Amino acid sequence: MSQSSDTAEKPLVLIADDDPDHCSLIQDFLEESGFRVVTAPDGKVALELYSKLQPDVVLLDVETPEGLDGFSVCDIIRARETVRESSIFIITESEDDESVERAYTLGATDFIVKPIALPVLAHRIRYALRTCRSLNDLRGLIRAVPDLIFIVNAEGEVEEGLSGPDATHTLQLKALTTASQVNFYPCENDDRARDCIKRALETGKPQVYEHSLEGLDIELETRFVARDKNSVLAIVRDITERKNSEEKIYNLAYYDELTELPNRQLFSQSLERTIQIAQRDDEKFAILFIDLDRFKRINDTLGHSIGDELLRQVARRLEQCTRSGDSVARLDPTDEDGGIKLARLGGDEFVIILYGIDSEDVVATIASRIISVLTPPFSCEGHQFVVTPSIGIALYPQDGQNGEQLLMNADSAMYRAKFSGRNNYKFYSETMRTKSLHRLDLENEIRKAIDDEQFELYYQPKVDAETWELVGAEALLRWFHPVRGEIGPADFIPVAEETGLIVPIGQWVLREACKQVKVWSTSPAGAVPVSVNISPHQFHADSLYEDVLGAASDADIDPRLLELEITESVLLQDLDNTLIALQRLKDAGISLSVDDFGTGYSSLSYLKRFPIDTIKIDRSFVKDLDTDLDDAAICAAILAMSQQLGLNVVAEGVETEEQLAFLRRHGCNQIQGFLCSKPLSVENFSEMLVKIADAASDPRTEDQATA
Repeated sequence: MSQSSDTAEKPLVLIADDDPDHCSLIQDFLEESGFRVVTAPDGKVALELYSKLQPDVVLLDVETPEGLDGFSVCDIIRARETVRESSIFIITESEDDESVERAYTLGATDFIVKPIALPVLAHRIRYALRTCRSLNDLRGLIRAVPDLIFIVNAEGEVEEGLSGPDATHTLQLKALTTASQVNFYPCENDDRARDCIKRALETGKPQVYEHSLEGLDIELETRFVARDKNSVLAIVRDITERKNSEEKIYNLAYYDELTELPNRQLFSQSLERTIQIAQRDDEKFAILFIDLDRFKRINDTLGHSIGDELLRQVARRLEQCTRSGDSVARLDPTDEDGGIKLARLGGDEFVIILYGIDSEDVVATIASRIISVLTPPFSCEGHQFVVTPSIGIALYPQDGQNGEQLLMNADSAMYRAKFSGRNNYKFYSETMRTKSLHRLDLENEIRKAIDDEQFELYYQPKVDAETWELVGAEALLRWFHPVRGEIGPADFIPVAEETGLIVPIGQWVLREACKQVKVWSTSPAGAVPVSVNISPHQFHADSLYEDVLGAASDADIDPRLLELEITESVLLQDLDNTLIALQRLKDAGISLSVDDFGTGYSSLSYLKRFPIDTIKIDRSFVKDLDTDLDDAAICAAILAMSQQLGLNVVAEGVETEEQLAFLRRHGCNQIQGFLCSKPLSVENFSEMLVKIADAASDPRTEDQATA
């Protein structure tokens, strides 16, 4: 280590004494004891040296010439100090009480009486240096910490401010406080703060107290640390940013960002709390599980931005569905007021808790109100549409003892409401659970059926109404389960549509139907046009055009031998894009048919606008047309309208000669139903084609070949 470095580490002592001999004596001793020493003959020079050298220790003789005695120099030095503090010793020949009092009042570190005991002096200086350094370190720490620090008594009153003007980075706090006055910190008026101070004094452990500044968007945290038996240090920190961040994190974790409603996680917590309260108070409550009917269609057709806006509007309307005196509250796990609590579980699913219900009638009234509130059309970005709810209701305690069970049963009831026609509500019953489990099993079985190729196509002939000639066939899906036997389309098609499995099933039907058309096209009877039903899910899939033309191309058939049957409801969704899709198919040679005509939103406008070839009169009108005047009038009107528009008409479900006679009389083109043939397997249909070919080639037969 260099000599200069070694010298710099030695404490510097400034001696101010007008007695050169006495000053020299002290200097020699201190230098021998490891100190550096500078001397001043009077107070004026002492102040100059102090400002220039910033000594660690100052020894001031009280009796100095030039008008500045030791007391005055001590007072001036203390006034000039800003960052660090030096140890100041007052040296005097008398130790009267007045002199001692004056020295310590002016800020002296110690008081020394002549004659000085030199061996002790070095130790007293070193002790004072250690104490002074600790104080300087503490003052530096206080200046560096971005907190406000105060001394507070046991009653919560601020006695002294220890922080400097730069103690906090929060400008709002700077404007409200000084180092010695804290007009924004009313500890003495806050019982919670006083309790924290009391615990800090009793236990010796730091206590934390948080509060907000009234009228200001500021959050403070105070840590009370025991200072002595009667006071504490209050370390005040601005935690506004932290609180804002915590609130954002909480909202992200527990609230739905789109609707600002509680999410599934917060709802589940609140539901368990509600169950505990209901058990304690012997109360009942209901869960209403709300699902929007056909929301996916709107979302997929019009885009997610419109779907999101619709969900926001639905959330606001649901908040209106309250009993008199109730309000839709944001979920608070500590809330014990009962009332309605609303959350969004995800997607288009919402849930409401009705606490403290007296009867099912009350719940039914509110469920009906929900349906009524959602009935008026919604307007989103220039579009108007009606959204209906399906509502499932589960009651505590009879329908479940825990949150998971209640939600599951309400969900089952909601699906029963959907299968009952939508836009209604259903209370849970045990049979629903059985049906729900059956539905889940059926969904899994459908997936397996696709993989294991358990589906088959049957074909029902379509014949000319006058000549009875075979003009085509409709491909109908059948499921022959290896264990359960035949499962009817009415049982599995709704489940396939609900789960989206109808799309891969529909793609398989297209491929198989086209393959069969190819096989029959080489038979003696000639090619047979086949119609295939297209579900709404399949029609709106991006791959529809490629699926249809790909199936025809792979089977190497003329696209004109393939007809697609589409329901009226499909045609009325997203009219512009639907028209584009239909026109592309029509241009490719595919025939287009409207299935179950008259059961939906029948409209002359879409029949004129869309490139439709055929309409099929639904079997529900054909069934009683010979006995029901209304059905007869509807059938007659459809046939007359179709003739005027140049459309081909197929009547479905024709089973009697009377029905056939009526349809012929009114100009129906084609017939489909048990009167001519039930749906046939591929083998049976092929046998029928052979018979038709044989009959056509038999010279003894004068009639044309028929089905």
